Amino acid sequence: TMGFMQFAVRRAAPVLGTAGIGAWATLTTINDEWDEYYTPSSASASSDNNNAPPEKIVILGSGWAGLNALRKCAGPNKEVVVVSPRPHFLYTPLLAGSAVGTITLRSACEPLRAMVEAAAGKAASATFVRADAREVDVGNKTVRATTDEDGMELQLSYDKLVVAVGAAPNTFGIPGVSDHALFLKEAQDSAKLHARLLSNLEKAAALIQHGHGDTVEKEIDRLLKVIVVGGGPTGVELAAELADFAHKDVVMRYGADVADRINIVLVEAMPRILAPFDESLANVARDHLQSRGVDVRTGVAITKVAEGMATFAPSTPRNASPEDKAKALAQAATEETGALVWAAGIGARPLVKKLAKSLGQTDLRGLKVDSALRVDGAEGVYAIGDAALSGCAPTAQVAAQQGKHIGRALRDGTDTPFEYKHAGSLCCLGSGNGIAQLLVPSGPGSFVWDLIGSDAVGPNGDQRTLTGAPAFVLWRSLYWTKLLSLRSRLSLSADWMKARFAGRDVVEPVLQRKPTIAQPHERVESFGTSLRRSRTVKFVQEKAKDATRSKIL
Repeated sequence: TMGFMQFAVRRAAPVLGTAGIGAWATLTTINDEWDEYYTPSSASASSDNNNAPPEKIVILGSGWAGLNALRKCAGPNKEVVVVSPRPHFLYTPLLAGSAVGTITLRSACEPLRAMVEAAAGKAASATFVRADAREVDVGNKTVRATTDEDGMELQLSYDKLVVAVGAAPNTFGIPGVSDHALFLKEAQDSAKLHARLLSNLEKAAALIQHGHGDTVEKEIDRLLKVIVVGGGPTGVELAAELADFAHKDVVMRYGADVADRINIVLVEAMPRILAPFDESLANVARDHLQSRGVDVRTGVAITKVAEGMATFAPSTPRNASPEDKAKALAQAATEETGALVWAAGIGARPLVKKLAKSLGQTDLRGLKVDSALRVDGAEGVYAIGDAALSGCAPTAQVAAQQGKHIGRALRDGTDTPFEYKHAGSLCCLGSGNGIAQLLVPSGPGSFVWDLIGSDAVGPNGDQRTLTGAPAFVLWRSLYWTKLLSLRSRLSLSADWMKARFAGRDVVEPVLQRKPTIAQPHERVESFGTSLRRSRTVKFVQEKAKDATRSKIL
């Protein structure tokens, strides 16, 4: 037996080794990362003059664009400084999963200092400064930054500046959104949403078990209603994650009486969801969400948000007449909600608006750039990702490619036109489902797509569709390969396995509790599970000075 095992190992080792090398080479090629393992001749040539002072490169931002610029610009005779208020890189496509406990936030974040340390090994120096960039002086080539609103003020000089600060949520000036809505843009947004969901579930479970009367029923319905505004990939993926969470984990942890009353509403002002996708795929996504109990409302806009309330009205085009707008507003209706998540678009950050205005731009949605991503009217300044008006869609795929392009241009001392290479679009629909629209070059192998029933879509018919489990596996596999460290890959894999076999994380990240209003002058709080209520728990009436209140002992 031992001899057979040794024989099998000897035979299998070359096969496994070859497969491993092949997988590594494939991932390296797909992610365009070969220059991580060798120094290009162009980079060596740009640093031949060793007597020249190091070139000072300042990168503002640590998102998809900024991080990839950092990784590629590090070269001999380069001093790199990264300025960002957050000390990590955030895998934004994983935020929807972290909001419901499918994964932990640790798996969606990469420590920025690890990336800076890796860059320092290739550059003359690399430094991270945790601060907010407030102003750019293009004449003196300096950046003013502060550690916080009232903290230390810093001034950084640069030879080359990369503006990669991303974008902020766009509220479109709708009253109450900034004050009362939740967002899904940063790590803390995911933690806040996770806390709100679990807190509302606990309150609703307590009321279902112990409350009574119409007031209680209305409060339960309010607590268990989640409105997601925005029918793009972020909103759709969040609605799908919420539906999975309700169907599996809420049933398991809180009981079917709570899960059955959860109401998830997806709101989109456009006639359909998922505008970047072909309409056939958007219809697949809509049908799947509806089959999971999601209320998909298209052609509907939010006109006002208040504490625990949202007002809906039929959406109108920008060029609609005043009469049509008044008619739509006359049909407005207000609904109560336990959480409203705003995923309805992005807008320029204050730094970008201020810089664009100082350069004489009238369009303040971003910084105008040329084909090489150089900012018009600002020598040595580049803008990439969502901060740039480059004509490309504001996606992570675009930002990552632009970051790599600018990083290599700075490393090699060249300014070449940026060419975006679209690979396709993916959207996870939860419960083992997804949709994909992939760019497939025509050739001898294209018949394979016909054999599996994939439709040809796109303006030129050069894109293929994929739905169901294969698209779901592709979505997870792609973002798993995009992780930058073994630690993150192991952590994400463990989270997915845990969620699949042991359920999602239902530990509320915020421990401060607020009482549930059961009835006027009554308070109810839950400290147990809805499935195992102790018979010793009961209402005890206590006389207060001005009112009667109830509490659970």
